[in-house]
Amino acid sequence: MQVRKIAHKYLSDYAAKQNVDKIFGIYKNPLNKLYYIENTPIDIREDNLIVGDEEFEGTPGLWELIISKQPGANVYSRDDFENYAKIIVDTSALKQNNNPAEAVPKSSGGWKWKNLLRRIWKDRSQYEGQGIGTTDVIPSDPDALLDRFDIPLASKAACEKCCEK
Repeated sequence: MQVRKIAHKYLSDYAAKQNVDKIFGIYKNPLNKLYYIENTPIDIREDNLIVGDEEFEGTPGLWELIISKQPGANVYSRDDFENYAKIIVDTSALKQNNNPAEAVPKSSGGWKWKNLLRRIWKDRSQYEGQGIGTTDVIPSDPDALLDRFDIPLASKAACEKCCEK
C-alpha cells in the first residue's frame, strides 16, 4: 500500500487516536493488517480509497469525513459528502450489526450521527447503488418470489397514497 500526503495525515491521526470516529470510521484489522469500513475491506492507493470495485478520490474532505469524529464543515465539499454517503451506505456501516438486510440504524448520541449520519440514513435510498460485494439472491420457489415482490409494491402504493394528500 503506497500512500501520499493526504492519506498519510489522516492515517496518522487514526493511529494516534486523535478525534477519530471509532463507531462509523475505518479500522485496521490486527490479524490481516487490512483497513476496513465495517465488514468491507478497503484499499488505499496513493490518497484514494478503493471500496469494493469503486475508487474514490482521496480529498482532504473525504478523509476528514471518514476519520474524524467531528469533521470540520469547512474541510469537505458537497462531492466529498456524496462520496462519503455512498461509501457509508454501501458498506452497511449505518445498519445494526452491519447487516445489509437490517432496517434499523446503528445510531449513536455523537455529534457525527446527529449532524451528518442521521441525514444520510434518512436519505439513504438516493445513495444506494449496486452495493459493494453484495449478491442478490432470487428465490427459486415462485411463491417466495411473489412474496418478495409484495413488499416493494405495498411500499410504492403507500407512498403514492401519501403523496396524493
